[in-house]
Amino acid sequence: MIAIWWVVVVMALGAWWTVWRLVRYPGGWAYAFHEEHREARKALEDARGAVRELRRSARREKWQALAEVRRAEWAYRSRVRQAESELERLRTPHRGAQIEQLGRIILYEHTVLISDDEVPLAGLHVRFELARSTYVSYVYLTQPDGRERMERYDGKEFPEDAVRRFSVQIQNATVAADRLQEQRADNIRALEAELREARQATEPIEVAHERLEKTRARHDADLTLPQARAALDDARNVWQGLTGRRPL
Repeated sequence: MIAIWWVVVVMALGAWWTVWRLVRYPGGWAYAFHEEHREARKALEDARGAVRELRRSARREKWQALAEVRRAEWAYRSRVRQAESELERLRTPHRGAQIEQLGRIILYEHTVLISDDEVPLAGLHVRFELARSTYVSYVYLTQPDGRERMERYDGKEFPEDAVRRFSVQIQNATVAADRLQEQRADNIRALEAELREARQATEPIEVAHERLEKTRARHDADLTLPQARAALDDARNVWQGLTGRRPL
């Protein structure tokens, strides 16, 4: 069964090749296959091959120049996007990991969360006070703009030592946040400069576009392909004069 299948395949390929050759060299069986017309077939095929190779070479050079433009544009966009993304990340810091919670205040690496109100640690001033007449502790959080938040801790639920330790934790976290903010500010300035430089670095794109335009102009002005096409038309005319059929 397999042998029969292979015979069918070979016959089909042979039939296809025969039809292709008759179309390729129109005029009849003799012109397509006989040895006496081999030189005429070769002249026609050589003319076709010259045009085909010149077209292929032109397409390849133009594609390579266009690919260079696309690579330059991709590198440019990638550099700009990376700088923009990093700058956005620095400008919008996250809370960080949770450090501690006491009552309604939750302390994170970069912020404190009081109920649903989030307050950045950078620039925050912390003050602890103990009421003289009652067993109540107070923690005051003063923001850089002067706004102040106060949290009251009943001594029965929150011992004074625990509130004091928590106040110290907040204060230490604000010091770390201040240092981080200074570093972040330096990094932001550096990234802003990098972003400006990245947006201005269009020279590789311009060079690639110029090379592409020169490649296109050179091929448009090149007479080699038109001459090859003319030679192919002459070869077709010769074949038509020989067989009465004009090949493609």
